[in-house]
Amino acid sequence: MIDATEAAQHLQISRAHLYRLRTRFLKERSRLTAKLSGGDHWPAWPPAAVSFLKEFLPLQKPPNFQLVADELEARLGFKRHRQSVAAFAGLHFPNLLRPSEPCPKARRRWERSRIGELWQHDSSIHQWWPAADKQTLLLTVDDHSRKLLGAVFVPTDTTWNHFEHFRRLFLQHSLPMVVYTDGLSLFGHDSMADDRDPSSEFQRAFSALGVTHLVAPSPQAKGKIERRFGTLQKRLVALLAYEKVGDYAAAQVVLNRELERQNATACRTISLSPNAAWDKALAEKRTALLPRPPLTLLDLHLALYLKRRVNADNQIDFLGRSWHIAPTRQSAITVIHHPLRQFWAVTKPPAPPLNTWPEILGNYSL
Repeated sequence: MIDATEAAQHLQISRAHLYRLRTRFLKERSRLTAKLSGGDHWPAWPPAAVSFLKEFLPLQKPPNFQLVADELEARLGFKRHRQSVAAFAGLHFPNLLRPSEPCPKARRRWERSRIGELWQHDSSIHQWWPAADKQTLLLTVDDHSRKLLGAVFVPTDTTWNHFEHFRRLFLQHSLPMVVYTDGLSLFGHDSMADDRDPSSEFQRAFSALGVTHLVAPSPQAKGKIERRFGTLQKRLVALLAYEKVGDYAAAQVVLNRELERQNATACRTISLSPNAAWDKALAEKRTALLPRPPLTLLDLHLALYLKRRVNADNQIDFLGRSWHIAPTRQSAITVIHHPLRQFWAVTKPPAPPLNTWPEILGNYSL
């Protein structure tokens, strides 16, 4: 006797739900019994969650509701979908939301078929937390699995900091076939203070270790890692501000936690998390990782090389003082330097194809 709109109004349900009930009634008229609704489907949020939103939302430019949902679950055990978080924030805190800026259309990208076949590496100089100087984030991503292999905050973007970063990765994951970086901007202006060419240092070290170093022609060519930097900037800046981080040790703790989360989060493109994609490639023996060399060879090649003249009394001048070395007929020798740690004086730099240690004239700890 009444139409669907009036029936939905009397029952206080939507037209869609009215037709779902009608379908069930036509299928099983005798067994269908009307029941009360499930109650309030939009219960009030816990006060702790609301308080967290008030404090956390203003720290984001623009808001990242997936990050907010992740933090609500991790900190308070309060699980909500990011769309629910966005709807709640838009309804209750519209004045705290900052609109996002327009961004260019995403490009289609390809990936290598094996882990270790190509690692993308770059650095990002950014104001990650309030300080007099900006901080630098070093990051390396496996191209096939999208796994964040390692990341570290450092004060300056120097060749030596990159060498230390790669040494940790080589010890943990072995060596890749190819490392993909940008050009000289990878190392920043500080690395040029000693008039050395960072590109040649990188090429020299990786060539000796049997790793190919490729230089990307543009930022778009290494889009996987550029996008990761965008993601980390949106998430880490807010997290570090919320945690009131002001030093590198505390920032590294937050960074490591975020890396674990990113590596465990499923990628919408491949429906696998980076960890799962890495493990799957290992199980299927799709790996191009090279055997890890002895630690002594990592000491030899992941270092800074400098020339020094030998004085008449078999001493060299280095770091503002004189150092005794073994007698040699060489008028000039090579210093293999690990800044703030140690250095070796050798007759000449290692030569291909062996690239092994030459004669050592002295070894000093700093």
